[in-house]
Amino acid sequence: MSIVYINILEQPAHLDLQFLQDVLENALYITDFNIKSAVFTMGSNVGENYCSQIYRVKIAYELINDQENIKEISIIIKSIPLIDGIDFLVDLNVFHKEYIFYKYVLPRMEMLFRRENIKFAPRLYKTLKRPLQTLAFEDLTRLKYVLASREKGLDGLHARLIMKKLGEFHAASRALLNNAPEFQNCFKSGMISELSLKRDDGMLMRFFGGSLMSLIELIEKWPDYEEITKKIKKYAANFKENLLRSIASSRNGFNVLNHGDLWVNNMLFQYNEVREPVDINLVDFQMSVWSSPGIDINYFFYTSLELNVLQREYENLIREYYQSLNHSLRKLNHFESPTYQHIREEVRKHALYGFFANYGVFPTISMEKQYSIDSSLESFKNDDFAQQKLKQMFSSARLQETIRYTLKQFDQMGIFDS
Repeated sequence: MSIVYINILEQPAHLDLQFLQDVLENALYITDFNIKSAVFTMGSNVGENYCSQIYRVKIAYELINDQENIKEISIIIKSIPLIDGIDFLVDLNVFHKEYIFYKYVLPRMEMLFRRENIKFAPRLYKTLKRPLQTLAFEDLTRLKYVLASREKGLDGLHARLIMKKLGEFHAASRALLNNAPEFQNCFKSGMISELSLKRDDGMLMRFFGGSLMSLIELIEKWPDYEEITKKIKKYAANFKENLLRSIASSRNGFNVLNHGDLWVNNMLFQYNEVREPVDINLVDFQMSVWSSPGIDINYFFYTSLELNVLQREYENLIREYYQSLNHSLRKLNHFESPTYQHIREEVRKHALYGFFANYGVFPTISMEKQYSIDSSLESFKNDDFAQQKLKQMFSSARLQETIRYTLKQFDQMGIFDS
């Protein structure tokens, strides 16, 4: 049995033969096989994933009663590295949250839609707590699911498909609440939480704060943005309080399980023969949170859409989501369906979270590949490097064109006046 590492600087010693053996037993539902070889490559490009190491592993194996035919399976493995500055991941309990989602929540949600054969996410094969928190998943590329372009953003066809799937996902979480209300206890906080905001030295909060300052430096030079600049400076003076305000939701309101990090690289699309997207699966549920659907919708709108889609299809996409949600709730015999106006108000109430996503997350997503290849959590610990990257992010033509529009839109909504 041989293990080969291709373009991997540090070999993951914890992903040994026994680990791979356990993965295959769970993936294949059998034990009578021998592993012949395993080839490790990186599962994501440098600068595409900040909080974990992603590997794609192709495993060749033979069945004990059929040793002449070598079979192959591909799996995805995600490990959370032990480096300084990512204490926020511990605060957010990301490993436990993702484990609970894939092990207990996802199968029940998909079971609710078993007649429609709706699939939301890949299968989980195995987890490790030590030495590194690790999860092994089904590789969706075998089912022809692929990533879209984060640099370009998503067009209307992709966006409508996501809204449909998101409505189904949120509806399933509401229906599941009737049968297993305790599951929401694991999803009390998402990307922004009171605990992570208490850390003055937390890397995530320092990065978001740096992005906000870079935004102000950029727009204060623009004519016709003087008043907006003043309002954003006022927002920045109460940065943490405004972040908490952006995630506030009513305990008795219409809440759902939000994906929590709904941007283009956490979606894999399946296409038909004319390259139209026909299905989507979601990955990376470590930021999932039980809250208003306005969290997912605003985050997605202001991180992942092409600008012309945001400009022209904003209302249509909310309606697409509502129709999918309402139809799915009825199909699941869940009679507490909100009105369209209710959903519209939830999106509007959380537009401040959309603003956070627009200045805190979108700059990283829209960064050109040539500038992102050296980006990692480790490198962002260096203040000079972080400042250089922020300048590169905010010099992006796509970013500047987008925020010229979105800041005016947010101002018209009145989110800076509250």
